Amino acid sequence: MQKCWRSMGTVRLAGGDENSWAEAQEKLSAYKRRITMNPYLRAYMEKEFDAGKEAERVIEWLRDWFAKNGPDSPAVIGLSGGKDSTLVAALCVKALGKDRVFGVLMPDHVQSDLQVAKDIAEWLQIPYAIVDIGAATDGLKKCLKEAVHLETGCIPADREFVQGTAMLTNIPPRIRMTTLYAVAQSMNGRVSNNGNRSEKHVGYCTIYGDMAGDFSVISAFTVTEVIAIGEYLGIPDRFIHKDPSDGLTGKTDEDNFGFTYEELDTYILTGVCEKDEVKKKIEERYQRNLFKQSPMAAYRKNDRE
Repeated sequence: MQKCWRSMGTVRLAGGDENSWAEAQEKLSAYKRRITMNPYLRAYMEKEFDAGKEAERVIEWLRDWFAKNGPDSPAVIGLSGGKDSTLVAALCVKALGKDRVFGVLMPDHVQSDLQVAKDIAEWLQIPYAIVDIGAATDGLKKCLKEAVHLETGCIPADREFVQGTAMLTNIPPRIRMTTLYAVAQSMNGRVSNNGNRSEKHVGYCTIYGDMAGDFSVISAFTVTEVIAIGEYLGIPDRFIHKDPSDGLTGKTDEDNFGFTYEELDTYILTGVCEKDEVKKKIEERYQRNLFKQSPMAAYRKNDRE
């Protein structure tokens, strides 16, 4: 059986300085030490999960899906610089060939890992475009802040659109999805959804933003499984072991959660959570965000109570 981890060398790519490279290697070593210490997750990955087999199944699924839903269409992928979009792009390249995969990089004025996203596209040898969505997000935020309540002539004090609220934070991912569909329509492409199972389980995603797409490649896989498949495909450590961040608030995913992906994935895959407070946080997030995972509720005129 293919194990989760295999011996990995270090790969130096263009675009990173010595400090960032050393930091990446330090984080990689820390991750390996942490994941190795968790016997439950390690046992699952070694005994239950075959990264090679799953990768080949996904590649065949992609070929079949595109044969039915876009035999001449490219896969259009939002490349964020993170491990999820990197793996999706790599799998699409394996399934369709590099000429049928198009990357779209979408900074909101600035993006700390924009160079990493460029490096990924160049490593995969796929064409890509950079679309700065900053003007679009600024324009919509300005319109919202200037909105006038029709009856009172102003926005009630408790309804002010304050910078940093969830409403404003989720504007960029929705504009990015609009951008992806505009690019896809220009080339009769199909838009990928890059969400993983771990994020979906706790609702760490934006409706009509990063939850949208024409096809979903890795939604059945936790972050730990995503890393395993990436290792199997030979994706450089710098990309597949990159610390996940939301790209919105400047925080890592784990900072926002209050628990680690290791703890989350262990609970999802094995049902084990050794910390009661972490288990409570995971279950609360899951219940609070169930509506995101369900089809849109709709009244049906023939329904009977």
